[in-house]
Parts: sequence; structure tokens; C-alpha cells
Amino acid sequence: MDKPARDKRAVVNRPAFWGSRHMRIERRYTKDGQSGYDGIAFRLTTSEIRNPDGSVVFKLDNVEVPEFWSQVASDVLAQKYFRKAGVPARLKKVEENSVPSFLWRSVADADALAALPESERYIGEH
Repeated sequence: MDKPARDKRAVVNRPAFWGSRHMRIERRYTKDGQSGYDGIAFRLTTSEIRNPDGSVVFKLDNVEVPEFWSQVASDVLAQKYFRKAGVPARLKKVEENSVPSFLWRSVADADALAALPESERYIGEH
């Protein structure tokens, strides 16, 4: 009997102790050879946290978010993930393939930090 034609779904190998079968994962929301972000339009926005007296606690300009996100969703992203309390004063981005630049991780820039006085190497909210 002839073998059935193999379909083009992704094949993920299981560890040897699971046997010789393969798990098949069908591609549904992306296209082969394309970033998953290619179909999403982005926009720039500003996020602020204000005290009851109106003074600004946190502000970040040019936050890149999906175009369809509400301002509240944009604020949550900026305020939860981009606040810099206790973060090294000098960072460098680590480029990652097929990830938008705003999602690239940052690491301490050891050379730039070494050039700063010790008291200025980490920043706070104010």
C-alpha cells in the first residue's frame, strides 16, 4: 500500500522516550517566511500617570502600540513595562529577529555605566 502524501504542516519532534510519533501543528495566523507582526499597523502615543493634584509622576512619549489599542491599553503597557525605577542609567538594545524594535530586550551597557559616577548608575522615578 502506498504511503499517504505528507502534508505541509509543521512537525515538532518529541523526545525519544515518547515514541516515534510526531506532533503536527497547523499554521493558522501567520504566513511562512513572514513575521507575525507584518499584518499589524502600529501608532505612536504618549502615556502619563498623574497625581490627584495634577502633577506628573510618569510620562513616556512615542510609545509604539498596535493601532487598534485603546489609550488605557497603551498606558498599561507603558506604565507596567517601561517605567525605569531601579534600572541602569545606560542600556543597550539586543536586536532580535522578527520582533518589533520596541520589544527588543535591553541590557545594562557595562562600558557606559563604568564611565558614570557610582551614584548615577541607576535611575529612579524622579
